Amino acid sequence: MNLETWLEFYRQILKDFNFSKEEDEFSAVLMHKLGKKKLLDSGVLFKKIEGRDVVVIGPVLEYDAVKELESFSGIKITAGKALLALTDFIPDIHVTDMEEPTELLVEIQKKGCLLVLHAHGDNIERIKSVIPKVDDFIGTTQSIPFDRIYNFGGFTDGDRAVCMAKEMGAKNIKLVGFDFEKASGIKKKKLEWARKIIAHELGW
Repeated sequence: MNLETWLEFYRQILKDFNFSKEEDEFSAVLMHKLGKKKLLDSGVLFKKIEGRDVVVIGPVLEYDAVKELESFSGIKITAGKALLALTDFIPDIHVTDMEEPTELLVEIQKKGCLLVLHAHGDNIERIKSVIPKVDDFIGTTQSIPFDRIYNFGGFTDGDRAVCMAKEMGAKNIKLVGFDFEKASGIKKKKLEWARKIIAHELGW
């Protein structure tokens, strides 16, 4: 997503949720400070994704969907808590704001998964605890990008994964395990924004 287009979404999201742009930016600076040489260039993502079929996997997974994933030959990207819904599954890429157990992130990384870790104002403590324990990763922010802290667009893990895949030249992007209705309260509100962003990216 074009950065200016994303920042227009972002301004509306900040207002809708009363989030702090300053805290978002602080968390990104903290990720950069703690990540240092662990921060990867986005070219690593481009090499993996460009010209490939991609499936972005959400957490609402039925049995048939899981079986379908087993035969999918393209790039498999899990988004956030989708990782908790799968057993003995190592995605090619995992996009997350780090709500999952740290040990699980370390484990999938050791088994070859590329981590795309997101900094925002509400996960500062997770940044402090996770970043020292993982190896090389891609860092992202929802505010202004800088020095290997990227902004591909996106608000929740799922729509951020879609924006990233499109930015990195995916041939086709398929969604599995997404349900934009099965939530309430602030979670439903977040999913409404996720749907808007994905619709913009995929031309729904």
